[in-house]
Amino acid sequence: MHLLIAWRNLWAKSLQSLLTVAVVTSALCLTLVVMQLAAGIQNGLVRATEPFDLIVGSKGSPNQLVLNTVFLQDTPIGNIDYTIVQELRNNPLVRAAIPVGFGDNYRGYRIVGTEPAVFAHQAKPGQPSWLRVAQGQIFSAPFEAVIGVKTARETGLKIGDQFVSSHGITGGEAHADKKFTVVGILQPVQGPYDQAILVSLESLWDMHSHHDHEQEAAQEDEHGHDHEQGSVGEEGETTAILVKPQGYGEALRLYQQFQKDSRAQIVFPSQVVVQLFSALGEAEKVLSVIGYAVMAMTLLIVVFSLYWSALSRSRDRAVLRALGAGRRDLFGIILAEGVILMLGGILPGSIAGYALFNAIAGALQQKTAIVMASSFGAVEVYTIGAVLLAGILASLAPALHNARTSVAPHL
Repeated sequence: MHLLIAWRNLWAKSLQSLLTVAVVTSALCLTLVVMQLAAGIQNGLVRATEPFDLIVGSKGSPNQLVLNTVFLQDTPIGNIDYTIVQELRNNPLVRAAIPVGFGDNYRGYRIVGTEPAVFAHQAKPGQPSWLRVAQGQIFSAPFEAVIGVKTARETGLKIGDQFVSSHGITGGEAHADKKFTVVGILQPVQGPYDQAILVSLESLWDMHSHHDHEQEAAQEDEHGHDHEQGSVGEEGETTAILVKPQGYGEALRLYQQFQKDSRAQIVFPSQVVVQLFSALGEAEKVLSVIGYAVMAMTLLIVVFSLYWSALSRSRDRAVLRALGAGRRDLFGIILAEGVILMLGGILPGSIAGYALFNAIAGALQQKTAIVMASSFGAVEVYTIGAVLLAGILASLAPALHNARTSVAPHL
């Protein structure tokens, strides 16, 4: 009975009730978006680095090496000799060494030159392979390509289609005489390689060797030709090497070995991400403060909105008292109104918050290739619970006030 009367009271003043619900919805939506973004960015970076235990690359910035190899962002530092791959495979500290080469693209999607061993690579022992084919097969010959699920979706490429790559990281001169054939499409990996195009390393060697010879012939009367920084050139080069050590102790020993190597550097991608978090520590603190501030504002808005809404119905309560309703009945009706308003704001607020987060995450993924998955954990449960509790407490004050106030002045 209390719920029915409460519902009819709210319906009788629908505009006021809708305004209260809208305030709760907006406040909760903003709170959830801020909290989800803070957690999503961190989790997305960590998830992307999981398949990369160690990376060997040209001397230079470790951050740039990780951004290029793991996140398919930025430009490659340079190339290293393929003999380093062979040395690593003969090293007892190493379980696997897989070359990855860059330098070409198709409509802005990075072409990654590698070897079939990458399809057997596991992020962690006992887990399925990191890159698994959903349709077709892995490449087994030059100029065969396996494309990421996002690449397939956004370019429209399918099994059997052919395409021409362009020189460079974005845009660039097309290799019109060399066509790739799509032979496989990867399962989603929830990371940057969803938008990659994997081909054999020999394919990049072939194209860039041919490209360099043409450039040299065209510029033989000029000052010479400088090969584009970081793109795989002559046969026997690669941009980076994905290294799987035998264990953590072996990884540390391997790291020490490369400190004396003048040809290349070795980095722990996870450490680079941790350093990035440290560098962004102040920004992360600011985001956390904003999250807590928004949460506090949400609770205050909810309290004042419900308190104002309840007090504005004092005359309605007086009429109910005059008709014989007891103080306990009024208390229950006011509390029921508060709960209805809160639930009416929490449900759309939660849906809107996650919808807005997914929209922002999708836009950021386009720019950064970092996948930020939405989650519903303890923090979100506590947030929603705190909002609901604040609403109930806000309803108690006017409920007690109405129970103790004389009805005569309101009639």
